[in-house]
Parts: sequence; structure tokens; C-alpha cells
Amino acid sequence: MVRIKYKWISSFLISYILILSLNSGFVAAADNSMNTQPINTANTWNATLVGNGFTLGYFINPKVTPISEIDFNTLKKVGITDIYVLVSDDNYLSVLSEAKSKADAVGIRTNAWVFPGFSYASQVANMKIGVLLDVETYDMPSYIPQIQAMRLATQGVTFSVCIKPEGWDDEQYLYLLAPLCDHIVPMLYIGDYQQDVSGLTSWVKIYSIYNTIYPGKIIAGLETYESDQNITPKRENTILAEIKAVQPYTGGVILFRYGLSNFNGLNQ
Repeated sequence: MVRIKYKWISSFLISYILILSLNSGFVAAADNSMNTQPINTANTWNATLVGNGFTLGYFINPKVTPISEIDFNTLKKVGITDIYVLVSDDNYLSVLSEAKSKADAVGIRTNAWVFPGFSYASQVANMKIGVLLDVETYDMPSYIPQIQAMRLATQGVTFSVCIKPEGWDDEQYLYLLAPLCDHIVPMLYIGDYQQDVSGLTSWVKIYSIYNTIYPGKIIAGLETYESDQNITPKRENTILAEIKAVQPYTGGVILFRYGLSNFNGLNQ
């Protein structure tokens, strides 16, 4: 852990210098849907954060769970603020049009969940839909040009980058990513990394400094089932414990994923 902290402090200093020098065009604010509220740093459970800029999102794979089968009223009732819908070049228009229509009707924000090579980021932005780019790599610097290009293509909407959890996994160069997106979403899947809630809390504490520089920058990706080797949905109190662990140090959480989840809201 000490090694990780020293490595991170070095990255932070580089990040601070970059903040002062990077072109402001890469960090232009997103639309009114972007979270701009300060992060709650209290160490107490606060189920009212959803109404105060705290993102509570769901990853949705429409090939597994069709949009037509999702009850959006229930999503709203349990506090979901955002959905992240997996799309490709072939189906983005039809899938996102349906998802946005249903989400708008209940006041939930829609985001496209895409992988590198997606060609229609600007078209998605023109639909007033955010974009989350899922970059699962051990060579993040090679993706920086594509991330920069997608940031420019998505001006006016929220742009997020989903990554492996640095420290638990390989270096992800957060100091390079931070100025180029609205949110960084580390996949803090404790079952896949042989971690526990204590380790989860330690991770978000270390990296919460990015939220000091950029309010709401870190949004935690949390797994709703045990692991990739055991897809049994976690008990609801287990999911709540993980959300509680990261809540004081992040701008929100995105749950992976809808359809493999026992989550029924924060007011439990």
C-alpha cells in the first residue's frame, strides 16, 4: 500500500502541472446533466445524496436485457439517476432512441456505453446522450489520442472513461486521463480482485484527491454479482455496504449490471 501511495503522489504532482497547462478545450463543461455538486466527505451513511449530485447508475446490456423489458418507473423509484446502455456502430440509433425516450419520461439520464473503435460519438452527443468509453487496457497511453478525439466529439454532453483499477491492476495513467473526461470510472470489482470492503475504502481514499482537483471526477464501478467466476447476484446488504464504503470519496457509483442485481434502493 505504501508503494502505491508514493507512486500515486508522483502521478498527482504531474497531474497538477498538467492542469495548469492543458488547453481548456479538453475540459469544457458538459451540459446541465453533469454533476457539479461538491462531494460529501462525511463518514456517515447519507441516502439523500442522489438528489445532491451523486450519480447512481446502472450498466445495461440490451442484448441480455432488452430495453422493452425494463421498468423505468421502478429504476426511478430506487434512485437510479443514469443508465449506461451498451451499443455498437450497428445498433446505437435504435437502441439509444428507445432508451432515451423511456428514461426521459421518468427523469433518468441516458448514456451510451461503448468500446474503442465506436464511430458515432458526435451523433450520440447530438441526441443529447452522454458517452462512456470502456477502455480495458494495459497500455493506456496508446489510447489517449482516441480519448481526446472522443472528448472533442462529445462537447456539450457528459463524457466518461471506464478503466481498470490502478493499484489493484496495472497503471492506468489517471493524471493523463483526468483532464480529458468528465468522469473516470474505475471497475472496483472486489470479487475479481480478491479484495473486500476495507480494500475498497482504502482505494477510494487514496484516489479521492482527483475529486479535489475536479469535483465528481471519480465515479466507482461496482459489481452486483460475486465475480466473473461466480455470477450469483450479491445480497442487497452487500451492495449497500460497498456503496456506503465509496460514497464519501466519489461522485457516485455505476452498478454492473442490471439483470444480475438485487439492488432495491439506498433507503434500506
